[in-house]
Amino acid sequence: MCGIVACFSREDCYGKLLAALRRLEYRGYDSAGIALLSAAGLSVRKRAGGVGNLAGPPLPGETGIGHTRWATHGAPTDVNAHPHVCGKFAVVHNGIVENFAQLKAELIAKGETFRSETDSEVIAHLVARAYEGDFFAAVAAACGQLRGSYAVAVLCTDRPGEIVCARSGSPLVAGCAGGALYVCSDVPALGEDACFCAAQDGEFIRIEGGVIRFCGRDGREIPKTFTRASGGGCAEASAAGSFMEREIGEIPAALSRTLEGLRDFDFAPCARAMRGAKNIFAVACGSALHAALAFKDAAEEEAGAPVLCFSASEFRSRAPLAGRGDLVVAVSQSGETADTLGAVRLARSRGAYVLAVTNVAHSSLAGEADLAVFMRAGPEVAVAATKSYNCQLLCLYYIAAQLCYYRKDRFPSYFGELFRLPEAARAAFSAFSAAEEIARAFRDAPAMYFIGRGKEARTAAEGALKVKEIAYLFAEGLPAGELKHGPLALVEEGFPVVALSTSRALLAKMAGALAEVKARGARVALLSQYEEALADPAVDFPVRLPALCERLMPVLSVIPLQHLACRLCLLRGFDPDRPRNLAKSVTVE
Repeated sequence: MCGIVACFSREDCYGKLLAALRRLEYRGYDSAGIALLSAAGLSVRKRAGGVGNLAGPPLPGETGIGHTRWATHGAPTDVNAHPHVCGKFAVVHNGIVENFAQLKAELIAKGETFRSETDSEVIAHLVARAYEGDFFAAVAAACGQLRGSYAVAVLCTDRPGEIVCARSGSPLVAGCAGGALYVCSDVPALGEDACFCAAQDGEFIRIEGGVIRFCGRDGREIPKTFTRASGGGCAEASAAGSFMEREIGEIPAALSRTLEGLRDFDFAPCARAMRGAKNIFAVACGSALHAALAFKDAAEEEAGAPVLCFSASEFRSRAPLAGRGDLVVAVSQSGETADTLGAVRLARSRGAYVLAVTNVAHSSLAGEADLAVFMRAGPEVAVAATKSYNCQLLCLYYIAAQLCYYRKDRFPSYFGELFRLPEAARAAFSAFSAAEEIARAFRDAPAMYFIGRGKEARTAAEGALKVKEIAYLFAEGLPAGELKHGPLALVEEGFPVVALSTSRALLAKMAGALAEVKARGARVALLSQYEEALADPAVDFPVRLPALCERLMPVLSVIPLQHLACRLCLLRGFDPDRPRNLAKSVTVE
C-alpha cells in the first residue's frame, strides 16, 4: 500500500526521487518523505499530505530514499511520515511489523527513545543497535527479528553511495532508468525505458559502487536477469479529466488487448486440473471478488462445475478446504494483494493447483501460481478499479469457457460473443448522458441501493462499491429478492434505487421488485437492453444498454455504473483518483 523508492544518481537524485514518488501516487497515501545522503550527512524532508508538499530546494546527495505512507500505526502526521532516522541510519518501510509492540518495549527498556507512533521506526532502531561496522549485516540482523511483511530501504552515513534493501511479503523491484539506479515498490516508479528485476521473498538488494546486486541473507550474490519494462511508466492525467475518467474511456482498447493475449494463451498446462478437479475454489478481494463471483456463475451454469467462492481473507481464516486434486482460481489486479497471496500459499501448501488472473506479469501472485493469465489491461492509476474489472471479467469468462471445454468437450454458446466485447463496450458509452442525469438527481442522497437478479447481483455489488469508494455515499448492492427481507425498511420518499435487468427470464421478477420500492416512494433508475423493461412505469431514469448475449452483459452493464460513481464523486467535490483511506495495491492484511 505504501510506496518506497531508493535511488542512486550522480545528477539530481532529489528530483528523480520526487518524480518516482509521483509515479507511485496511484497506490494511495497520506504522507510522504525523502532522505538524501551526502558528505555532510543525512538530510530529511517529510510532510503529511501529498508529494507536492516536498517541493523546495533540492536536498544534497547522490544517494537517497523516499516514501509515500498509508497510515496504519499512527495518524498521518509529519512526525509519523517516513523516512525514520536513528543515529547513522534512515529507513523507509512498506508492510506491517506484527511484533513491533514487543520490539518497541524491549528497545525502550534498553534506553531507546522513539519519536513516532509507527511500527516502522523500530526497524531503524534495530539496525542501529545491530551495527558494528558492517552495514549489510546490520540490516540482515534487524530483518531477522521482524515478523509480518516488509520491504525496506536503508541508508547509512558511513556508506555514501550504498543502499541496502530487503523484501519479505511486500513487493520490491530493482531497476535502472534515465542514468539512475533504483529499488522501488513497483515498476511504474522507474519511469519509461526501464530495465527491472523483481526480488523474491527473503532476498536483499544492494546498490553499491554504481551496481545493483541481489543476495541472500548470508550476503552471497544471487544471479538475476533484468527485463525491459513494457509501458512501465504511468500516464499523466490530462487537463480534460481524471485518471478514472481516462481509464473508463480505455475499456474497449483494454478488452481488445486482453482478447489478443487470451487468443494466444495455452491452457494445456492446467487441462488436467480443469478436467479432473475434485473441487474448484475462487479467491479474491474487493472488486476482484465480484469478478470471481461472476466466474462462479458462469462456471456452474455453463460447465456444470460447482465453485466455492471466498473473500481471500475469509478463506485464510477458516479450516483449510482446498487440497490435493483441487483447482484454485485467484484474482488480483496488482498481483500483490496480501490476503489473496496468503490464500494462494495456503492452497499450494496443501497440494492444490493455482490458476491466477492478474494484470502484472512480474507480480508475486504470478510467481506463486502454477499458471497465470495476464489481463493486459495496461497501467491503472486511479485507486478504484474500472478497466481492470472489465478485463478480469473477460479473463474469467474465458476461463469458464475453457472449463466447459475440458469438462463437457464443447465451448459454451457465449464463447464467440467474447470477441464482440470491445465493440459493445464502446457502444455502452452512449449510456453516459443518462448516468450523468442520475448522478445529478442523486448527488445529495444520504444512501442508495443497487439491485440486480442472477448474474447482475454481482454488478449491483460492484456499482455500490464504486459509489462508496469515491463518492463517500453509503450504497449497498444486493439481490433484488432480498429487499423484502430487511432492506426495504429503509426505502422512503425519494430514496435512490439503481436496478439492473438484463435477463429476459427475470424481467417479471425485477418488475415486481421495482413495484415494491416505487410503492414506498423510491426514485428508480433501470439499466437494461430490453425495451419492455425500460418502459416500466416504475422507472424514472431508463438507461439503455447495447444488446449482447446475456451471459456477458455484466461486462457492459458495469460501465455506466463506473461513470455514475465518477460523476457523483465530482459533483460532490471529491477526487476520484485518490479516495481517502484507500490504496490501489493492498499489500498489508
